[in-house]
Amino acid sequence: MPAIIKRYLLIILSIFSLCTSCTWESEYKEAAKRSLQPDTDLILVPHPFNIFDKHSRESITLSHYTQEEIKNILKEYNLSWEELRDSWKWNEEEQSFEKEVNYTSHYTQYSYDTNIPIWIYGPKWFYNGVYADKIHQQHIASLLSKVLNFSFSNLLDIQYLSKIFKTNSEKPKIIVTIVVDQGGQQLYSAHPNSFPFLKDLKNKSVYFKNGRVGHLEAHTAVGHAAIGTGAYPIHTRAFSNEIYSWSKGTIDVHQVYQGIGDKINLDELKVASLADEWDLYQNNEPIVISQCYAARASIGMAGHGKDFRFGKDSSLKPDADFVYWENTKDLKWDTYLNAFLVPDVVKKFNLYDFYKEKEKITNSSFKAKDRLEFLQKIHFFQASEYQVLLDGESIRSAIQKEILDKRRHLDDKTDLVYVTLKATDAVGHLYGWESEEARKILSVTDKEIETIFGFLKDNFQDDFVLVVTADHGAAPMPEVSNASFLSHDQFFEELSILLPKEVREEKSIVRWVTHSHISLNREVMKEYSITEDQVIEKLENIQVNSKPFFRKIWKRNDL
Repeated sequence: MPAIIKRYLLIILSIFSLCTSCTWESEYKEAAKRSLQPDTDLILVPHPFNIFDKHSRESITLSHYTQEEIKNILKEYNLSWEELRDSWKWNEEEQSFEKEVNYTSHYTQYSYDTNIPIWIYGPKWFYNGVYADKIHQQHIASLLSKVLNFSFSNLLDIQYLSKIFKTNSEKPKIIVTIVVDQGGQQLYSAHPNSFPFLKDLKNKSVYFKNGRVGHLEAHTAVGHAAIGTGAYPIHTRAFSNEIYSWSKGTIDVHQVYQGIGDKINLDELKVASLADEWDLYQNNEPIVISQCYAARASIGMAGHGKDFRFGKDSSLKPDADFVYWENTKDLKWDTYLNAFLVPDVVKKFNLYDFYKEKEKITNSSFKAKDRLEFLQKIHFFQASEYQVLLDGESIRSAIQKEILDKRRHLDDKTDLVYVTLKATDAVGHLYGWESEEARKILSVTDKEIETIFGFLKDNFQDDFVLVVTADHGAAPMPEVSNASFLSHDQFFEELSILLPKEVREEKSIVRWVTHSHISLNREVMKEYSITEDQVIEKLENIQVNSKPFFRKIWKRNDL
């Protein structure tokens, strides 16, 4: 090849590499900008696939994989089959394989965490089709508000999506939003034959193939608040599942919406949800139901219930909506009674009793000989077929008793129902979304969504809108991607080196940290003459498995 051609090829490759870098970096920065908190000082960007989380599990899980699916996953993420085969000692003649794995997570702006599907079924209000437009979770509330002909506080510009709407002044009797937890595109790509109903639903609905998580972090609390409020974390202040701080030699963890003792602090959600405002606008007549496995999910979608204080008409008091979550100690659906209610019919569901009732008719590897063992294995229950069935049966019972039996669907006040199907997330964390275990749960989840859809068709004909989406995706298991894991303990320990030995237990240069955001303790830094640049240099030099952990550290001004 002539030298001049080689030179031009190198230039073209360099430009392509630079453009690729600019693309990921610009999108990452935009998401960070939408998520900045008043006291965020630095944004942490790990190398792809690396996991920065509170800890890895003490125990390991035995996951199962098929060679065909794992090869497809590796190819999609530019990972090496040869390296994996050799490190796992996988005999290439074996089509299936088992591997001990530990833990994966989700929080970044990389595609495996952020690419999500969005289905919107409602043939009376939407033109069916596969749409390539980029859309964030936040846009869902604005799309639904248009169907309701209702202008709410967090309305986004959706003019570019006007092509999906039919002209119809009639309102649906009910809007149901299903969140498949950790159900990003990575899960569907890994198991392309395991969701026949949702695959067919693409042809009967609006399907956004380029749905995105448009914020940091790609967490449950943040994603559900995005769907429910239509606002970004810079406004909601829900920007992570938890916040970590250093206190006298230990790490304190603050869970989002966590009040004192058993109380919930709804003031942490700084904006109204669509349900908050729609309910008040309609004189508290709509039924609002939000059922999720955790408070951080249920609250983010439904909002403030009786504690809503952002209403324009202060003379009308909000009511207590049905907002509830799993209590994994008492094994029941629970709530915060100062603001919310649990439907009477749902109170009858006990997690252990439900498992025993379904045990003989459910094909599942989950087993517990008694209540004590069930409590010890609660996370494995949540990763099982039983959790899928529990979620589906509970929400259908709530709709039946609180809306249909009370004939509230005939009052011309659109009811709003939100439900999260948890098992896809739990199985992803425990076994990896690449695993056979995840494939089986996806298949059962797909069937449960079909059951919910059939229930809605039977009872509402086509006078309903159904949204199906995800709160986030997830990284491949580190054992698959050969990635590194950094715990918050290691993180604080590394940064403490900048301080004198004698004060490291008492003080920290970090006020708080999540998984992407850091707030620095300027007073401690000033006291010991530590600069922001020194902190950044230290972070850039953190290594795990002899490799740098962080790819970029951005100052607030960089955004």
